[in-house]
Amino acid sequence: MDQQLTFHHIGIACRSIEKTKGFYLAMGYTPAPVVDDPLQHVKVCFLEKADAPCVELLEPLDDNNPVARTLASVGVSPYHICYQVQDIKAAIAQLRRDRFLTVSGPVPACAMDNRLIAFMFKKDNGLIELVEAQSL
Repeated sequence: MDQQLTFHHIGIACRSIEKTKGFYLAMGYTPAPVVDDPLQHVKVCFLEKADAPCVELLEPLDDNNPVARTLASVGVSPYHICYQVQDIKAAIAQLRRDRFLTVSGPVPACAMDNRLIAFMFKKDNGLIELVEAQSL
C-alpha cells in the first residue's frame, strides 16, 4: 500500500458514554472531555492509557446515524478501527483501488481538532476510519 496507515484508535459504539467508560476507568484509562459532533450525530469521548490502544466511545445523539443502527442490531460493540494517514485523499484513492467503498467523508471531526476523517468499508475488512495527520 502506497499510503502508510498507522493505528490511531478503536471506536466502540455505546448507548451511554458515562456507563461504558467506567470499565475503562477501572483499567487505568484517562478520559478526555466528551465532545458533541453534530456532523456525525454522535457524542465522542477518547480514553488513553500508556502502552494500551486509544479507545473512542461513540454515543448516538439521535437515531439518524450508523452508530444507532449498530447498537440496535448488535448492541455495545467495537465499531471501527481508525488509522492516521498523511494524505487522506491519496489514502481514499488507494483504498478505493483495493475495492473499499467510501461510506462518508472526508469531513472535519469536532473531537479531533477538525482534522479530516473518512469512513471506508470492505466486507472482508469491515469499517475503518481514516484521520489525516496534523500539520506541523
